[in-house]
Amino acid sequence: MSGAPDPDERTDPGRPRPRLLFLHTGGTLSMVRRSRPGPLEPELYDRYVLPYVRGLEDLADIDGRVVASIDSSDMEPSLWERIASEIAAARQDYDGFVVLHGTDTMAYTASALSFMLQGLDRPVVLTGSQRPIAELRTDARANLVHSAICATRGINEVGLYFGSCLFRGNRASKVSIQDYDAFESPGFPPLLRMGVDIVPGASPLKPTGPFRLRTGFSTEVAALHIIPGTSPRALDMLVDSGYGAVVLISFGEGNLPQLHWPVAIQRASDKGVAVVIVSQCRQGSARPGRYRGSAAARDAGAVFAGDHTHEAAIVKAMWLLGQGLSHADFAASFAVPIAGECSKPRAR
Repeated sequence: MSGAPDPDERTDPGRPRPRLLFLHTGGTLSMVRRSRPGPLEPELYDRYVLPYVRGLEDLADIDGRVVASIDSSDMEPSLWERIASEIAAARQDYDGFVVLHGTDTMAYTASALSFMLQGLDRPVVLTGSQRPIAELRTDARANLVHSAICATRGINEVGLYFGSCLFRGNRASKVSIQDYDAFESPGFPPLLRMGVDIVPGASPLKPTGPFRLRTGFSTEVAALHIIPGTSPRALDMLVDSGYGAVVLISFGEGNLPQLHWPVAIQRASDKGVAVVIVSQCRQGSARPGRYRGSAAARDAGAVFAGDHTHEAAIVKAMWLLGQGLSHADFAASFAVPIAGECSKPRAR
């Protein structure tokens, strides 16, 4: 693949060329193996990535900036805010943004950007790869080219492109360490599918107000995966350790053991700690009432996450706490979609 877009994907010569800004954070795409055997290590963006995607100049005028050069397992909320701030500061100078990111935490970053960049009127597309861009069998070149194309198509929200689809970023999850189609969006259809033709999918978000950058995350959020026999003392320990919110990854539709767990959730709620319940299942919705365990958890004060992904639920809890909301306001705000990350609550 040469990297050049197909003729029907080039800019109309009668229109101004779109301007794109590539923001580099690291990840497998730009890593190099300095010795064999040996681990993959980050490499500098300008001398290592750009030479492999010649031809994008036929699509748009592209600038690049290095925000970080890390393995995405080292991603932190402070870097989420830095990426968002770079986009906000350059928003009026560019028609779209592509964020190069490692796959392991890409869905978390996409969710975080979607909450911070409110009233977004430019496309922001995160992408990465399963293999480094210098390798012969890499998926990096196609992902970069297609992400740049997506960033010129007026889809004004935070997206995540991988494999053959542009997903809503806060609806995507990494599901494979082996496949090139490493991400899925189990609760929401793709925004675009890239095949021989570019096929539109779900309708993009529309800004509901002026652009606003809202940073602020709390790291006092923990996730607890429930397994048969998990003691509610685990929740008590997290509460006593000072966490402001705990996301319980529970069974089925959000079901929990009936013995002791509702009492532990009530204790947490009484101390002002938010307990959010998501399902271990990737498809479906965490909702209370079908079973006694979920109904008891609801009555004890748990917040049910509906069809949030795990990543979006965790990041949303971090962001809501970071906004300084009260316990009651946190619960009320969690159920309401901020950037299309969940379905609207059903009217009772």
